[in-house]
Amino acid sequence: MKKLEDQAEAATKAQCLAEKKAESAEAIKRVAEAEKREAEDKKAQAEKELQVALSTKDAEIKAADEKAYAQGMADVTKEYKLQEEDEEVIKETTPEQASSDVPPVDRSLDQTLAEIDVELAAEKIAEVVPPESSEVLAHPTVDAEGA
Repeated sequence: MKKLEDQAEAATKAQCLAEKKAESAEAIKRVAEAEKREAEDKKAQAEKELQVALSTKDAEIKAADEKAYAQGMADVTKEYKLQEEDEEVIKETTPEQASSDVPPVDRSLDQTLAEIDVELAAEKIAEVVPPESSEVLAHPTVDAEGA
């Protein structure tokens, strides 16, 4: 009988221990679920904040773009007006004023052509006479006025 009583007592203790473990597991499960809900709430809040931040940045970028566009248009308009003013100044200038701004040509076209002919003749002579030749040839006379 003693043996049966000892077995019953051991079974009761084992049952109590099992119940405590089950309660403990249930408590751990409730804590885990609460932490899960809290994490989901934080995630949802973070997503909302991110959406607000993105909307704010989009609005700031749009405003900056509009400001830059307006400034660019103002600059273009200003440059256009300056260009029209420059054209008016050019139109107001008389041909006599414009020709006085051009420096006079010192040489005539005939003189320039004569000088080119002299240079070409000198090059032909240099081709005919080798550099190591001791012969001295008379340079041909080119009439600069007759060319």
